[in-house]
Amino acid sequence: MEVPSQIASAVARQRNKWFLSSVLFFGLGCALYFCLPARIWPHQAALALILLLCGFWRSRRRAMVAFVLQSLACLVAGLLIAALHTQAGPTNLLTRTLYSTTVTGVVSGLEPRGSRLRATIDPTHIDGLDQDGFDWKVRISFLGDSDLAIGDQISAKARLFPLRPPSVPGDPDFARNLYFSDIGATGFAFGRQFEVSRSQSDKSNEISSLLSYFEVLRQNVSRRIDDGMRPPEAGIAKALIIGERGDVRPDIAEDLRKSGLAHLLAISGLHMGLLCGTVFFLIRLGLAAVPTIALRYPIKKWAAVGAMVAGLVYLGLSGATVPTQRAYVMLLVVWVALLLDRRAISLRLVGVAAVIVLLLRPDVVLGASFQLSFAAVGALVAFYDGPGRRWLDGQGARPLFERVMVYLVGLVITGIIVTAVTAPIIGYHFGRVSALGVVANLIAIPVMAFWIMPLIVAALALMPFGFEYPVLWLMQPGLTVLLDTASGLGSVEWGLWYVASLDAVAVSCAMLALTWCVIWRDRWLVLPVIPILIAGIIIQSRHHSPDILISGDRESWAVFDRDQKVLHIPEKLSSFQKSLWMARFGLRPENEDRHLQTCANDPCRVVMGSDVMGGGVLGGDGQKTIVIANTFANPFYACRNADIVVDLKSDLPQTQCRAAGADILVDDDVLWWQGGVTIDPANHENPVRSVRTETGGWPWIVIGGRIAH
Repeated sequence: MEVPSQIASAVARQRNKWFLSSVLFFGLGCALYFCLPARIWPHQAALALILLLCGFWRSRRRAMVAFVLQSLACLVAGLLIAALHTQAGPTNLLTRTLYSTTVTGVVSGLEPRGSRLRATIDPTHIDGLDQDGFDWKVRISFLGDSDLAIGDQISAKARLFPLRPPSVPGDPDFARNLYFSDIGATGFAFGRQFEVSRSQSDKSNEISSLLSYFEVLRQNVSRRIDDGMRPPEAGIAKALIIGERGDVRPDIAEDLRKSGLAHLLAISGLHMGLLCGTVFFLIRLGLAAVPTIALRYPIKKWAAVGAMVAGLVYLGLSGATVPTQRAYVMLLVVWVALLLDRRAISLRLVGVAAVIVLLLRPDVVLGASFQLSFAAVGALVAFYDGPGRRWLDGQGARPLFERVMVYLVGLVITGIIVTAVTAPIIGYHFGRVSALGVVANLIAIPVMAFWIMPLIVAALALMPFGFEYPVLWLMQPGLTVLLDTASGLGSVEWGLWYVASLDAVAVSCAMLALTWCVIWRDRWLVLPVIPILIAGIIIQSRHHSPDILISGDRESWAVFDRDQKVLHIPEKLSSFQKSLWMARFGLRPENEDRHLQTCANDPCRVVMGSDVMGGGVLGGDGQKTIVIANTFANPFYACRNADIVVDLKSDLPQTQCRAAGADILVDDDVLWWQGGVTIDPANHENPVRSVRTETGGWPWIVIGGRIAH
């Protein structure tokens, strides 16, 4: 009984940690909601929350019981918030493809994407749909040189698609993000078949909302960057200043990912922190230079207000994406704490920022951006709030050389902490981990902090007067340093580790245990998470990803031969889907010639060996033959000569095929009504799993012309 009593004593003694653990359970509740097989309704979660709060109030004098009930209440609160956001989402989404329709509405957003221009339209009418009032938006792709502006009234001839579910179970669910962004359909416009009406010639006079005004500013800034810099640096500058990554060449983006610098392309805490920090420093420095002001007024708080305003402007210029909103919320909490004379950086403030973000968008808890941001920030704050603080104390009294060395050592330690903490998350979401990120960031972060970001602040300040070109000219060599660093380290093949698909539950267990330890930092309270960590290790060791993927579009498929390390795919598989599935199986893109084998035949026949599936568990001869076709001329022949038969475009005679010897059958009927499937022949009980059965009944999952409720 000593261990439970010690744990209870530690919980009662450290009540100041209860808030942080409550934040952890609140986020866990948000994530759990989207992972449940059945949908929980708000009234159900609200009732459970009320009962738990009542129990907490009755047991508030018994620390351990109260702590458990409070944690459960926060978990249920996360379920409730997620349920409320889901319930308040758009309704009557598009459920069928409109091959040729006319969309009439107002342009509310523009995103250049290389040779294309992606526009978000608030529709007032869509031909082929009965409803005239839409509570969702449409995202349509236009030609890149289309003359569109925010606030334009547009009527475009287009093809519209419903929100597309994951291709196969385990693939990213992009439809969920679109749904919570109030987008109910996507598509593309036919060439230049659209009409635009503007009430005035001056586009800026048409815009009434602040968001629309910022969209026009972003376009103006983009043009100024194009005029003042040459590519490819101009593309990187746009990504850093206005969050526009469409002009970043694919090879450069790949180098940044390989070298561990991909975070530079997404405006997040680093960019927002550097920009606001630069503005804070400059304002405070300028005010401190005037003794009359510095001695009489709180210039530190004035500088904080200036930094808040600068961050808000940067938020608008960057497009106010979810990662940027999250970064600004975190910094806003810091500045408010400074104004209230509270400690500006602590785990408590990180927790407050996390709660605010999840209250606004609970679905982001499943995204890599949210997880990476808060994992990195939380680990760094915990370190520099503990041993790091003692190490940095008295730094101002040290000689300049020692301060420089401490700064460089701090960068290395920071890089190691961030790399170690975020490695499981990156490995799960992207299938690879960069071991050279520490070295790359050792170069990139000082360049960003002392060269590029101050010049970005100066360029934005001078743009209204037309004096930004010398500043952009000075910024270009700094961007070249970043590109050269990414190119040099990205070419080091051993620095990038590819990992096969990790188990989501195992990664969640590891991150939950790590977060718990960071919050409590008590030897007795580490004990409760040891079983969770062990469970994660066991789950990952027993994890076996399916080797056969059949997409719900009834065109794409992949068969992975583990023995030969070869991925068999159809000849016309899209490059995006190919890269996604190669990462899923831990295959290097640069070794594509060795690991990929395309099939141009119809049907395609693939034979998988015994070593792949565990030394003969697949049958008497230790092999499985897979035959995949668009349509079989003679399905009975395929069924007699294959163990797994997949017909992409028509139905199979199920009874006759099984009698002929086929073990697993997937046809058009399954793919149409169930969505994409994965096939694991080693799983004799349930070898076939579909998107519909794995994703649950969500309003953004449209399969077979029906929304999965």
